[in-house]
Amino acid sequence: MQACGEVKPMNQPWTFSKPRLLGIVWPFIAVALFQALLGCVSLYTMSAVRSYVAGESLWSKGQKDAIHYLSLYAITHDERDYLKYQNAFSVPQGGHALRKALDQPIPSMADARAGIIQGGNHPDDANGIIWMYLNFHNFSFMKQAIHFWEVGDGYLMQLNELARNIHDRVGEGEVTDAEVNQWRVQINVINEGVTPAARAFSDALGEGSRFILNLLIAVNLVTAVLLILLALLRVRRLIVQRRVFADALQLEKERAQITLESIGDGVITIDVAGAIVYMNPAAEGLTHWKSTQASGLPLTALFNLLDENDQKDTSTLVEQIVTGKLKGGSANSKLIQRLDGSTVSVALVGTPIYNEG
Repeated sequence: MQACGEVKPMNQPWTFSKPRLLGIVWPFIAVALFQALLGCVSLYTMSAVRSYVAGESLWSKGQKDAIHYLSLYAITHDERDYLKYQNAFSVPQGGHALRKALDQPIPSMADARAGIIQGGNHPDDANGIIWMYLNFHNFSFMKQAIHFWEVGDGYLMQLNELARNIHDRVGEGEVTDAEVNQWRVQINVINEGVTPAARAFSDALGEGSRFILNLLIAVNLVTAVLLILLALLRVRRLIVQRRVFADALQLEKERAQITLESIGDGVITIDVAGAIVYMNPAAEGLTHWKSTQASGLPLTALFNLLDENDQKDTSTLVEQIVTGKLKGGSANSKLIQRLDGSTVSVALVGTPIYNEG
């Protein structure tokens, strides 16, 4: 009679090759990383757009303040008004310096950063502003915004030239009312020209920000759908593989079951606790127990092992299997005493079955 005992091995170091976890989950890791990267790019782009919108607001305010203070200076000739004009004008002048620095064949990053800071944007926004200008300047909305930016800068350069002329004339001596009126007319003409350009510049940026927002939303949604489909395909493939393995295992199990049932030797399978798991028909006839009745019972519920002196063997069957005492041969001939008291001589062979996990 053969007895098979289930034995759990000692803990073994875990590795990716066992059970090849990395090979299973790497597509999902790649999906998560790609989605995170796309999210970072989207946030960075929207942050750059926000910086342009903030810069446009500062540019427009600086332009209006510069025109206001120059108009006051033309009337009052107060040097403090001229200083206020210069401070206000420095903001749109920073935007002009930024655009000139990036329009060069070899963009000057240092000059561009200086222009951004002069224009009132936060220094931390400089990288995003430069990145967006260099990478999106050929997009239609950005081309349009840059065009109106150039138009506005042209009017502001005229304003600054007029401001220097007024300042020089005031420094020469008394100014006539006719000159003041002429300056105010010139300032008003410049204001009427720069205001529509500033508004068009703002509209172009607004259109561009909405376009980029919708584009990023569409890209994120499409990418998410594609990644979900890829994940589903991967999971489906794993499920199919698992089903194939399960079918193959079931087929092998059925073959083994048929083999066990057809052999003449009695075979009993017990777990690590000594409880019966399986008995083939030969073992049923030998013990006078049905497999369905004996399943889960301890082996001693079926029979007792007797040594050569017809005394009960004190060591358990599992202990004998694990220690290698039951490897087959005449030395393992035993008497088993069934519950009705009858005995039968058997050649007892025990084989441990190691179960991982």
